[in-house]
Amino acid sequence: MKGKILTQYASHANTIADTVRAAFTKTKLGDHSVEMTAPTDSTKGGLLALQHVTLKPVTGMALVVGTVNAGEKRAELRSFAHVAKVNEERFKRPLPFDEPAYAAFLEKAESVLGAFGIETEVTDAPRDTAPSFADAAETAAKPAVRSSHAVPFVVVILLVAIVGGAVWYALHR
Repeated sequence: MKGKILTQYASHANTIADTVRAAFTKTKLGDHSVEMTAPTDSTKGGLLALQHVTLKPVTGMALVVGTVNAGEKRAELRSFAHVAKVNEERFKRPLPFDEPAYAAFLEKAESVLGAFGIETEVTDAPRDTAPSFADAAETAAKPAVRSSHAVPFVVVILLVAIVGGAVWYALHR
């Protein structure tokens, strides 16, 4: 049985998700593995192209740590403080990994996404109070996007994704 034919945006988003999964196959943050959602249908020309980066424990619910919009070539990954705050509020316990392990995850994720030309922004936890005009001016003055630096392993991952895509295409024609 042949699978669905995906649109250009959905196919590209699936390639990114496959590459992220491949890059993090052997990476664990505590008992959490890195996952990324991928569209199973049309993204309506990229309008529904938002993908979620999650940390998924062996049992239990996943923790969303970021979003990727391949059509807009941008990603938002949550800072350690943001993830720790959400985890504490949601699960009433501290994270099962430390800040250096999470920083290594962020660096690797930025490299993988950067290989696709995706700019990555790391965001802090939202404040409990409403922002002031001074906060807005300070935020506007700071550059928000961190440049991604691809590393050699990304080239290998991309090659795996390309070969995998070719094999998939050959099997599903």
